[in-house]
Amino acid sequence: MSENTTTKQDLKELEVLAAQSETAIANKTIIIAHTAICTIMCAAYVLEVFKGARTVGYIALTILFAMGPVAVNWIVYNANKEAEAVLHITALGYGLLYTFLLFTAQNDLVFTYAIPMMIMVTLFNNLKTTYILGIVVSLENIISAAITISKAEDAAAVTATLEIQVLVTIMITIYLIAVSKGTIRFEEIRKARLLLQENKTRDLMDEILSVSARMSETIGTVSTEMERLQTSVDQTVSSMEEVSTGTGESADAVQRQLVKTEEIQTHIGNVEEASKAIYDNVTSANDAVNDGQRNIEQMTKYTEQVDRAGKDVAAVLDVFKETTSKMNTITDLITNVASETSLLSLNASIEAARAGDAGRGFAVVASEISGLASQTTEATDNIVNLINDITSQVGTMITTINELIETGAEESKCAEATAESFRLIAENVDNISEHSSHLSDVVTELAQANKEIVESIQTISSITEEVTAHATETHCASEQNQTIVQDINGMVDLLNEDAMELKARS
Repeated sequence: MSENTTTKQDLKELEVLAAQSETAIANKTIIIAHTAICTIMCAAYVLEVFKGARTVGYIALTILFAMGPVAVNWIVYNANKEAEAVLHITALGYGLLYTFLLFTAQNDLVFTYAIPMMIMVTLFNNLKTTYILGIVVSLENIISAAITISKAEDAAAVTATLEIQVLVTIMITIYLIAVSKGTIRFEEIRKARLLLQENKTRDLMDEILSVSARMSETIGTVSTEMERLQTSVDQTVSSMEEVSTGTGESADAVQRQLVKTEEIQTHIGNVEEASKAIYDNVTSANDAVNDGQRNIEQMTKYTEQVDRAGKDVAAVLDVFKETTSKMNTITDLITNVASETSLLSLNASIEAARAGDAGRGFAVVASEISGLASQTTEATDNIVNLINDITSQVGTMITTINELIETGAEESKCAEATAESFRLIAENVDNISEHSSHLSDVVTELAQANKEIVESIQTISSITEEVTAHATETHCASEQNQTIVQDINGMVDLLNEDAMELKARS
């Protein structure tokens, strides 16, 4: 803060100094010097009166020649401080005083009175005045010397002193003329340098203005681009908000899908238990048929036993029929779950599409889930077909056994028919066993597929959480970029204002 204040104060002083007039300063300086010299000379000559060396009239005339021009100079200076007449009045007035004293003085050193005024005249760098004053002073001293030599009784005795007087006067005149010329030359050189510097400064200012104009154009372009970037960042922030929302919804959907898949796994376990029960029942039926074939020869004697065995088989088949009915219920539930899985996979694909590039991996997983759901539906259809075949075959068995019971009284006569019926039963039991084994394999495959679905859903859940985390980070980064863009816009505006102010000052 103090440095800035000092700089402003210095600038103010420089402005005040630059506003001063060189001519006024020179006029005031030479008038003061003229006044001082004349005052000292008048005081010295007044002392001559007390010594009795000079008369009062002579002293009065000397004071008149000395102080008259001084008074006139002060009047002219007060009227116009830059008046050129000040120099002329000083030179003429002091010249008259010097001429009067030179030709009336009794001291050989009076000629030195010209030296102070000749030096003061160089303050104006007026070569013409210096020439005139120097030549006049030199001629006056030559004339004074000639007069003195002509009046002297011993010219040789005074010649050396007068020669020194004339030579000193001429040398001083030559010196002052040389100094004036040098000063004028130096001033011309300084002016030339100032002009060159001014031209360089002007060229530099033109270049600065040109650069400022280009900078203004560039700043305008940058400002436009920054506005576009601001718009893009705003859109990015908005998009990331939508992505964050979408990934959150996707995570919820995945959790719901995981719950449904766990329900599917439970139902698959029930199907496995039912399949095992079917296999056990089929095994029991097969054993019963084998026993019937072994005892076919004793059928007549053991009609009651056959009847009981037929009833036992009918009861087993009723249980088997009820089990197949339960299997139909389970397969319907699996079909419904598979449909919901397909629907959730479709929802996951839609959320992945909304997420854009960030959701491509999510879309692939959703597609795999859809494929697994389709496989589940296909496997369920196969199970339904197998159960329908088993149901149809069980119906055939029931019909056969009923006929066997109804014709139990005629078993003896129908032994061959009974044997054939048992052969058919054996074949049907084998078919049931084969279908039961195939059903077990299908259920195992369904369990494996559902396990893969669970793993895929867990992977989707992890990916969704990661996408959500990245989306949150990207959203925060986008907000930071938005703040940075706003700061840059502010700096560009300030730079543009500085460029416009520089251009206005030119």
